Amino acid sequence: MRRRDLLLGALLASDLASWPRRPARGASPLVLGAWRVPGEGDHAGAFAPGDGGVPLDLRLTARAHGFAAHPARPLVVVFGRRPGWEALVADLATGTLRQGFAPPEDRHFNGHGLFAPDGRLLYATETRVADGAGLIGVYDATDGFRRVAEFATGGRDPHDMRLAPGGAALVVANGGILTHPDAPRANLDPAGMDPSLVHLDPRDGRVLSTARFAPAMNRLSIRHLAPVPGGTAVAMQFEGDEAEAVPLLAVQRGEGALRPLALPETLRAACRNYIGSVATDSAGAVLAATSPRGGVALFWDLAAGRALGSVPLGDVCGVAPAGAPGRFILASGHGALLEADARSGATRPLPGPRGAWDNHLLRVG
Repeated sequence: MRRRDLLLGALLASDLASWPRRPARGASPLVLGAWRVPGEGDHAGAFAPGDGGVPLDLRLTARAHGFAAHPARPLVVVFGRRPGWEALVADLATGTLRQGFAPPEDRHFNGHGLFAPDGRLLYATETRVADGAGLIGVYDATDGFRRVAEFATGGRDPHDMRLAPGGAALVVANGGILTHPDAPRANLDPAGMDPSLVHLDPRDGRVLSTARFAPAMNRLSIRHLAPVPGGTAVAMQFEGDEAEAVPLLAVQRGEGALRPLALPETLRAACRNYIGSVATDSAGAVLAATSPRGGVALFWDLAAGRALGSVPLGDVCGVAPAGAPGRFILASGHGALLEADARSGATRPLPGPRGAWDNHLLRVG
């Protein structure tokens, strides 16, 4: 079961202490992503949105999903798509693979993770195969990514995760879906779904708070997160009738209630009850959300509390902030790579790898 979905076959050893420091501020930013090239297969790596340079290009044997970037060193971790049996550690300075590591035999990665603010620990969302329980695996990045702890998330299918301001808590999206590696895309207990947004103490996994929608919305899976001033933006996917009118975006301030955003019905319906990724701009003022099913990226003014508009783009999912406020990088499964202005709706093509883009982008620097 484990070996069929490895990202790479061979693992390399590495010592974090020997890595160079990340380049100083002012160096060109990079964007991490994954893409598929016809006739070649899957890739993951980094590109420079300014000139299209590709300093990291890893050839994979399975799809990548999410990324974690070290806060001080040119180190990135690539997570495979759920169920993931391996994570890869790569060096942005040299463009090379340095290491791979795996969860215990009865756990799998769920596609996302992040570093502690000091870079010593890596946290990864995971599932225990035997009963579908959600976990956070804790790995020591200074000791070859040795697993040192695990925390229960209090739910099933933890997916995305963010740090609360100041690193005081891990904010975890429990998707609520019971899955199994033998049928990884199947929802095995839709009636029993119990999605939640939890805050965990990063030191010991203690549950600090739990937020849920009303019980009648138990099929509204909480999937992806983005930081907003004073809290977290939450993106959902509905495990029910596509025609049912349900909220798809919400904001939590602090540890408070989940407050749905009142999207115009035309925009909400265009998303076909599925948000694939979410990000805030470089100023933290505009929220972007993508719907690959609907072929649309939509934008929300966080201060004014209103929709700004949308950009049509077939199979769009990857989104990351561009350099200027109000601008975003969008990537499509049909191969487009664009910069979009949230307020005007204007777009322009960007240089970069050519291929069918996968789910997520992450800006570094």
